[in-house]
Parts: sequence; structure tokens; C-alpha cells
Amino acid sequence: MDEKMRNEIALFRYGLIAEVVSRELQKGEQAQRFRDIASKKHVTPYGEKQTVSKRTLERYLHLYRNGGFEALKPTRRGGYAARAISQEILDKATILKQERPERSVQQIIRMMELAEWVKPGSISESTLSKQLRKRGITRKKLSKSSSSRSFRRFEFPHRNACWQGDVQHTLYLPDPTNPDKKRVAKLFAFIDDYSRYIVHGQFHFQEKGAQLEDCLFKAIMRCGKPEQIYVDNGSIYRAKSLEITCAKLGIKLSHSTAGRPQGRGKIERFFQFVDTSFKPEAYDLIETGRISSIEELNRYFYIWTQSIYHERTHGETKQTPIQRWEECEHPTISISFTDLQQAFYWEEERRVDKTGCISFQGNKYEVDQELVGEKITIRFDPHDLEHIEVWFNGKQMNNAKTLNLSRAQHEKATYPDEVVLGEKSGLNFLELSEPQYEKKQKKKRGTLSYQTLMEDKTI
Repeated sequence: MDEKMRNEIALFRYGLIAEVVSRELQKGEQAQRFRDIASKKHVTPYGEKQTVSKRTLERYLHLYRNGGFEALKPTRRGGYAARAISQEILDKATILKQERPERSVQQIIRMMELAEWVKPGSISESTLSKQLRKRGITRKKLSKSSSSRSFRRFEFPHRNACWQGDVQHTLYLPDPTNPDKKRVAKLFAFIDDYSRYIVHGQFHFQEKGAQLEDCLFKAIMRCGKPEQIYVDNGSIYRAKSLEITCAKLGIKLSHSTAGRPQGRGKIERFFQFVDTSFKPEAYDLIETGRISSIEELNRYFYIWTQSIYHERTHGETKQTPIQRWEECEHPTISISFTDLQQAFYWEEERRVDKTGCISFQGNKYEVDQELVGEKITIRFDPHDLEHIEVWFNGKQMNNAKTLNLSRAQHEKATYPDEVVLGEKSGLNFLELSEPQYEKKQKKKRGTLSYQTLMEDKTI
């Protein structure tokens, strides 16, 4: 069995236990969830349908809690399974019930089957009913809230329970490689569902997996680990490297259905506010030469986020995002830089040649002679190709020795240089916000600074 299939199997096993791993459950909930999953047939990575016993699920959970993602990789053939009701389907069922509280669970399931959101017979009434009750989505409670003309949109119970992530094509900057042309600056952002706090946001010219992972890395460094991230269905969100990273960190990765972005409304509304508040002022600074690079754009965006967006009272929560975040008593889970860096490593397979060397990204490396002729897995920080881990049959070997380094970063992780235009003057909202932000920062201690957060780092 090759490493790719071992990863696939481990991902399916993790998907099965993801909800149990990523959040705290009440007494008896774990056993009930495992019973629900064990009662169904699941499609394995080999395309077969099979059931997985409750005892096997408990074994997977034990393996993960004691050995992490690596422990879920099989050493020989076994059973593989997928999770029960996905987060996005549960969100859709919640919306259907909120729209019409009188709808029965049976009717909601039938509607989702007719809309081809789920396969016929894939969801049991008892499981969905229990999940909706746990969320407080019952006819009695919804009828009370609907009498006040509107009810609040669903939100998670505490900070870091779920982050919504997305990318916005925000504005144009002159192309750093050709100043006569313009290029789209794309905003990557993650918002905390409970507090509406922006855990991290950053502009890039490229829209690839490396930029997404860079944003997520910085968000976790700054705000701790989320239980779940909820993202679009695009290719960068389906990247195997992102799935493996989330599995290693114990984060549930959920996707919205293609063409139906319901459930990601909070990040969409944040982007709307970016369009009306930040974007016009940023364009003013670009046109007058006071933003001359994407680094400066990011600096002003960070200041705007901290001093304007986070200090603005939210219409639904009646609190500012920073108040709601800081007043939440639910503890954040920090991860050391080294452990986080390891979780974000990329990996590829290479065949060792007869001289005991491998070629990778135009570079040449030497590995242990005992690996000559073998197919090995290399793990690496895409921003630092001088240091390469070597794995063989699930065991870590000595690191590869660099013989010739012609490329220091992976081609998919390099960011182009960026520059913008020239001179004028005037009053600007973002510039006026900067001194107030700096004053506030001097009063705070123990927070991660913009300079520390944005400086070159390795993921």
C-alpha cells in the first residue's frame, strides 16, 4: 500500500471521529454518535460499502488521541469509514427548520433528498432530530423567537468553535512586474463565527493553497486552534495538504455545497463591510502614492481591522467583536510554533537513485544509503527547502543532506515582489485611524504584534 492510499484511509478514519475529536461532548454523546455511525454503511476509499463497529470507532479514537494523525494510517488492510451527518447538511437542515418551524424532520429530510443535497436513505430521522434538538432548533423555541418578527441566525456557542474562511477579489494594484498593468489583490480571511472577530486577514496577488495555509497558520498562531473551519468548495479548499493539516491538528474541515454558500454569511457580510469602509480609503491611498506595495496594503488593512472593524458594535450581537471575543470564557488552545510548523509540512514521494540521491524542485539531496532504489516520502516546509525530512514505511529516517540548493522555496509557495505608484496628499480615514491604533497597542501587553505576525515565517 502506497503512502497516498495510507493518507486517504487515515483521512476517512479521521473524518469518522472528527466531531468527537474537535469538541467537548456531554456524557453519553460520544457513545450515541458512534452507535449512529455504526448503524450505517459507509463508502471506503476502495469504493466499497461496509459498516464499522462501535468498537472499531473507539479504537480509531484511541489511536488518534495517543498517536495523532499518523496512528490512523494502516499497516495492513482494515475497515474504513466516513462521518455521519456532515456539518454543511446539518446547517441546511437548520435553515429549513428555521424558515418553517412547522416542518417535520421527515419532511426536511425529504426536501434535502429532492434537492439532491443528500442521497435517499442516508440520514435517519432520529439522528437528525437529536442534532437539531442539541442546537435548540425545535418548533417550540422557534415559534417563540419568530413572534418577535425575526430570529437570530445560527451561531456557534463560543469562540474558536468554528471559523468561516473565504477569499475576496478586493481591489487592483499595479502589477509589480509591469507597472503599466493592474493586478487583483485578493483578501484571504478567517472570521470567528461566535464573536465575528477576524482571527487573520491578509492580501496576496496569488490565490493558491500556499496563501490559504499561510493565512490559517497565522490565525492559529494568533488566536489558538479552532474546532472547525467552514470554507468554500473551491480547489484550494479541497487540497490534500489542507485536509492532512486539519487532521493532524484535530480540526474538522467542512465545505459549503457548490453554488449554495449558505452558512458562510458572516464572512460574506464582513467582505461587504470591507467594500464600503476599507476599500474606498485604500484606493485613495493607492492613487495618492501612500500605499506603494502590497505589504503596505496589508499594514493598513491590519490597522483598519483592529481599530475600526473590531471596535464597531455588531448589529446582531450588540457587542464589538473584540468585546465578544475577550469576554468569552471558553479557553483557547495554543499550539507551539514547532508543532504547528510540523502540521503544515507538505509531503511528496521520490525514488532514491543508485547514488543515494533524490532530485526535488531543481535541488539535489543525499539520503541514507540503505534507501537506494526505494520510494520514500519527503516532508518539508515549502518556504525552506534546505531542510527535508525523510520517511520510509511510516518511520522517520535521517534528514536529507542538501548537496545543491538552486531553489530555496517551493515554486507553489513563492510570492512575487509587489510595488505601487506615486505622489499627492490629503486626508484619509485609514491614516487617521493609525495613531489611535498605536496608542491603544501601547496599553496592551502579551499580544502578537503586526510585525511579528507578518514577518517572513516558515510554514
